Amino acid sequence: MRLSILLVVILALNSCITGEKTEVVVEKGDTVRGELSLDSKIFLGNRLFSEKTCITCHDIDKNKIGPSVIDIMNIYKDKNGSIVSFLKGKSEPIVDTTASNVAIMQDNIDGFLKEISDEELDAIATYMMHVTELKKL
Repeated sequence: MRLSILLVVILALNSCITGEKTEVVVEKGDTVRGELSLDSKIFLGNRLFSEKTCITCHDIDKNKIGPSVIDIMNIYKDKNGSIVSFLKGKSEPIVDTTASNVAIMQDNIDGFLKEISDEELDAIATYMMHVTELKKL
C-alpha cells in the first residue's frame, strides 16, 4: 500500500515538474460567448439605447427630435424593413422625417454607429421591437 502511495506521489510531482503548460491565448477584444437569450438581448439593447445616446432624439412613445421608437418600429414592421440594415447604413430610411432629421441620423450612422458590433445592433433592434410590450409592464 505504501509503495502504491509513494508511486502516485512521485508521478504527481514528476508531472508537475516536467509537464508542459497549455496556454490559451485570446486576443484583446475577442469575446467568446453563446447566443444571448431574448431577455438578455432586450436588457442589453435597452442599456445600449441609452448609452449610445439614441434616447437623446428618440423617446419611447413621444416624438422628440426624431420619431418615437413605437412609431419607427410600427413602420418597419408594416413595411417589413430592417432597422439593423438602416443603422448599418445599408438601406434608406423608411420613416417619414425631415431632411434635418435624416442628416442627423446619417451623421450618427457615419460616426459612432460604425463602432457598434453586429451583436450590439441586434440587441438595440430587439429592444426596439419589444418596446411596446415593455411599456405595458
